[in-house]
Amino acid sequence: MKTFLLNIIPKIQKYSKKLDDISVLTGKNWVVIEEENENKIVFIFREKNNQLLISENGKIEKGSWEYLGNKSLLIDRKDGSYLFKHGFIDDTVLALKVDGKNEYALLVNESKFDNQLNSLSSILKFLKKEYSEENQKQTITIPQETKQQYKKLKSTIIVDPKTHFKPSDYPDLVIDIYKINKVLEEIDNSHSHEIIISFCRDHSIKSIFTNKNPELSKFVVSKKLPIELIEQLFKLNKSNSEFIRGFEKYLTKKVSDNTNLS
Repeated sequence: MKTFLLNIIPKIQKYSKKLDDISVLTGKNWVVIEEENENKIVFIFREKNNQLLISENGKIEKGSWEYLGNKSLLIDRKDGSYLFKHGFIDDTVLALKVDGKNEYALLVNESKFDNQLNSLSSILKFLKKEYSEENQKQTITIPQETKQQYKKLKSTIIVDPKTHFKPSDYPDLVIDIYKINKVLEEIDNSHSHEIIISFCRDHSIKSIFTNKNPELSKFVVSKKLPIELIEQLFKLNKSNSEFIRGFEKYLTKKVSDNTNLS
């Protein structure tokens, strides 16, 4: 893979998702940015047996991958083994730092690659726009009166804490997700899981999402969606990282989103 000197990565790394959250890495096709190579190389990290599929213009090579801890990712290919360090990852861009060098392999979600995010310059422009300090500081917070209004509603919901999240433990949640998705069918549902998770977990929404979907952001803040149980589960389990990780993975998968980011 071609590597690049990317000064922007250390600056935005604090906004990155964690590399050990394999749900972010798997379930997507990652296209390698080569710039000078016209071949299309796609990495597919499969959760089952840690299999790695590498497609080059449709020809498949099988390898493997392994998260080693300490923000390290091992990739085994037929031509050798490679150790990378965590650089940056979100639902669109994956930057892997070559171990021992200040260089990065750059990959992009194929759904975005096919929509013109297919060059180094376009990706750098995307990252600067998405993760500028100004964008990250702007949030929408829940009004105090709305907090008080929904404090009464949440008091009627009784949930026992669990070690791990299992949807079968929360039948009311399944019903709420169904109701939420019915509403999302009628409005712009782009970035829906980011907006809902962010608000229910932190009671704030980053402006990069509110700017892209102001209608849904207003729906969430004004509580026009049945999100009280989601809020309570985040609050009750905030110190249980295992539960929160599984819960967020479930919401990301189940909440409708036409952006194809998950």
